[in-house]
Amino acid sequence: MPRRSPSLRLAPRHKVWLLADGLFLMGPNYLRFLRAVDETGTIREGAKAVGWSYRTCLNRVRRMERALGGPVLLTARGGHTHGGSRLSPDARRLMEGFERWHQAVSEFSRKAFARHLGR
Repeated sequence: MPRRSPSLRLAPRHKVWLLADGLFLMGPNYLRFLRAVDETGTIREGAKAVGWSYRTCLNRVRRMERALGGPVLLTARGGHTHGGSRLSPDARRLMEGFERWHQAVSEFSRKAFARHLGR
């Protein structure tokens, strides 16, 4: 391995995602989107959190629903009650599991980085 400059600061970075039958299901941005919908109760606010359009979010939710075979978001139309969205129980389990898995991968990555490239 080449010698590093004393001022060079290396840092690990990775991205993990889930596949369903070989097709993309979700990654970190989907997690951020679902978490934002869960916190705010709206798809629009979830879209803002990840910088996606409302239509893009709907298309991605539909794709997830096709892959999972069930609803991801439970929605109520607007009007005078202002509607809203919440995660389905299956989507909540998926989101929470993905989040735990992502944290475990990050922790493993930090330890492996320190062992192999740290000072």
